[in-house]
Amino acid sequence: AEYRRNPKTFAAEELAKHNGKDPAHCLFMAVKGRVLDVHVEGSEFYGPEGPYKHLAGRDGSRALALMSLKEEDATADLAGLTPEQLEVLEDWAKKLYDKYPTVGRLGH
Repeated sequence: AEYRRNPKTFAAEELAKHNGKDPAHCLFMAVKGRVLDVHVEGSEFYGPEGPYKHLAGRDGSRALALMSLKEEDATADLAGLTPEQLEVLEDWAKKLYDKYPTVGRLGH
């Protein structure tokens, strides 16, 4: 709840701690650099046993664009994606931004 009131900038290493494996850290994921709190409503999807666990604790924008469940696709790298794939990412981003609260941004 603290992050919701005071959004922060996360380093990639810090965001990685929010992958759902350590109960001391809430479950977060990032989409296009925007960090979302998926702890309450999304734990069954993004938690350690969920089908989208590879998206937790990182920016998985490429995987969303490719509609991929492969861990190696769960990166923020959008290089080489087609306009259609980027449109898929935009659709996912809008849905996820509407569903989950923003708690910060991923720093570079």
